[in-house]
Amino acid sequence: MGVKAVVEAIHEPPQEGELDGLSLDLPWEDEERVVQMAHAAGLQVVGLVFTDLTPNPEDKTKTLCKRHQSSFFISSLEASFAAREQLNHPLRTKSSPTGIYSSRLVTAVLSGTPDGGIDLACYMASEQACAMVDADMIEPTVDPGTVRIKLESEGEGRYVPDVFFTYTNEYGIQVKQSAKPCFPVEYLLVNVTHGFPTVPAPLFRTPKPFPVENRPFTEQQDPAVVFGEIRRLGASKLCKSTNANGSSKEQGELRKSVALFLNDWHLIAFLPNMGILSEDEVKLIARTSGSPALLEDASVLDPLLDCDGWRTLMTIAQESEPPRPATAPVSAFDHDGFEAPPDSFDVVEGGGSSGSGAICPHCTFENHGARTDCEVCGLPL
Repeated sequence: MGVKAVVEAIHEPPQEGELDGLSLDLPWEDEERVVQMAHAAGLQVVGLVFTDLTPNPEDKTKTLCKRHQSSFFISSLEASFAAREQLNHPLRTKSSPTGIYSSRLVTAVLSGTPDGGIDLACYMASEQACAMVDADMIEPTVDPGTVRIKLESEGEGRYVPDVFFTYTNEYGIQVKQSAKPCFPVEYLLVNVTHGFPTVPAPLFRTPKPFPVENRPFTEQQDPAVVFGEIRRLGASKLCKSTNANGSSKEQGELRKSVALFLNDWHLIAFLPNMGILSEDEVKLIARTSGSPALLEDASVLDPLLDCDGWRTLMTIAQESEPPRPATAPVSAFDHDGFEAPPDSFDVVEGGGSSGSGAICPHCTFENHGARTDCEVCGLPL
């Protein structure tokens, strides 16, 4: 159809690791909010991507090739999942009597190549696949390369019509065969072309990305990270471009730093969770961050600087600065640089003590008798 989608960001939904894959709970709780934030930034959901990268045990710099002609390219479980997601993301069009027709959602796979590299492959589930999944006619099998047709059930009222597929046998003759009980998963897939830009021009260009969402064991999204970066940049000192000082060199550099800080999809998706900004203010930040002229036009940030939520965010960032740790007094350290315990200061200068023994200021051992060196550590008393 001549439609091209440009991928600008990837949002990771909540997922749990399993022995043989991942478990996803779709749609997740914040999906609608994330989609609204994407629309505010001028984006929309165009597909999903997953990986199955496994390092080669003999050479960690290479990956294992799992998907090839002798195994499978998309498993039956992945094909069913792609068909279900396409049904959940239909294409809305005025040309259809029902208002929707098919889907443009693409499924991409990052997998190893035969030479140990990494390559991207894109697919879509065919219209027949989506219809069969919607009618509850097919299901995945243990063999990833085959799909099973479900049996008819009078109790559930499931009627399964005859399904056939054709192939060319070893004699070059086209043969029609019944798809029951199983048939190859390739009959449900449509190849989609893809490419990479020769001169990349990403929409989000922050040099210091915000932690990725839903990675509890590797990255944590925390408001303290946002506040700390605001204080580090000095974002509260930013003035509007129409201000008398707004055109100065210092303001220009600060404006660019703040723009790059906001030019981050993961930060945009996290800001509503902080509970500081209103829905309209969050969408304003999303529109500002998604503006192609964010780094070139100085006036793009002006509407954001006028909103109350931005001022509140700046104030909270300044007030939440952690107190500086108090340094220990010089007298708490001995001449060797080791910190002496509090009770060691009861020792009389010169090694004596008020009791029957002298307490070593280094190891706190109580030495008995008239000694000049500690019996345990050997350091002078």
